Amino acid sequence: MVDPREVRLDAARQTRWPNLPAFIRDSSMRLDNRTYWFDEHDFGYSTPKAFTTGGSISLESGYLADFFQLRSVLYTSQPLYANAAAGRSLNLSWDGNQITTLGQLNGRIRFAGQQVTVGRQIVRTPYVNPYDSRMIPITFEGIVLVPDDQGPDQTVDYIASYLTQYKPRDQANFIPFSEGLGVPQDEGVLITGASYHKNGFNIGGTNYWIADTLNTAYGEIDYLLPFGEGNGGRGPQLRVGANILDQRTVGASMIPGAPYETYQASARFVASYRGLVVEGAVSKTGDEASIQKPFGYSASYAGMLVTNFEQAGVDAFLLSLSYDFARLGLHGVKFKAAFGKGWGIEDPVTNGDFSNQQELDLRFVYEPPRGALQGLRVEVEYIDWTVFDDALPSDDLTQFRTIVNYTVPLL
Repeated sequence: MVDPREVRLDAARQTRWPNLPAFIRDSSMRLDNRTYWFDEHDFGYSTPKAFTTGGSISLESGYLADFFQLRSVLYTSQPLYANAAAGRSLNLSWDGNQITTLGQLNGRIRFAGQQVTVGRQIVRTPYVNPYDSRMIPITFEGIVLVPDDQGPDQTVDYIASYLTQYKPRDQANFIPFSEGLGVPQDEGVLITGASYHKNGFNIGGTNYWIADTLNTAYGEIDYLLPFGEGNGGRGPQLRVGANILDQRTVGASMIPGAPYETYQASARFVASYRGLVVEGAVSKTGDEASIQKPFGYSASYAGMLVTNFEQAGVDAFLLSLSYDFARLGLHGVKFKAAFGKGWGIEDPVTNGDFSNQQELDLRFVYEPPRGALQGLRVEVEYIDWTVFDDALPSDDLTQFRTIVNYTVPLL
């Protein structure tokens, strides 16, 4: 969605500073404010509650000689209210204190149709990604090569990257990827991947290798059926897809529980018409071990707001229904309800007895696309995750989240 406020600022810069070098003239600054209420009841163990505010301020230069650019983002999460268990919300540090971090600081160069970014940055891939569902996203440190042109007409995308460290959502410091998997050895992740997409068809794969720890391979095939192309593209549409994530220990296999290999496969359909979207998905996780995924949100189509049914030996399904009320004159108002259920054999070693489970997610979003409130996003979520295990004090984990975002272009 194009923000006309940023378009107007860009035009003003061109008029105000026409003789300045592009490196300075095309610089931009943006404030992203986020205020977050988090309230959880965790299977009868704890009740983390945190009311936080903060967000991020980003600064991006123009390109020097159409070749080099500097970018930085400072993130902060400040407690307005925090109970004794607030650190479990992931919106504050483990002991409930504020988090302030220079999560992004990088230089970007482009040449011969390529784009290389070096330093702290956001990386978006199926397995390594920001997982931006708290106050501060996951960010990464390293070098990333991608095509310079990543627009909708790009047929082939690819990535080659070596990331040395990552910053979890509840920390200010960057740590090695191997440490996030419980391995004391200091190792980063090597990422290679490519995808081809044209005429509604997409196929791709990515590999993630952490020396002496874990290798994760991901493959996906997806197709948007062409029958909805009539009526100016406003007819019914149906998308179908399948993916698989294969995960296994490698090298010296220093990760706890090694050696092992496991997988999670899933398939889905997404049908949409006149603002109504219906989605169904199924998934299956290998019996030998659960999926390890501390570096981002799950790639599974059956992934939900809390559980992704990634526990060993779990089969699952998901059904969801969402509606955009723009056709009724309520622009920016959306609602989604999702229900998922998983089942399998309880095993305290491989899945911690978290096999037979179900989750209900309700989400309300208000995000006006234009007008005086453009830049505002209000999101209210209710989650009820039930695990059928008599060993727990309570069967339910419930969460209530209210997130208010407001974006302001400053320069």
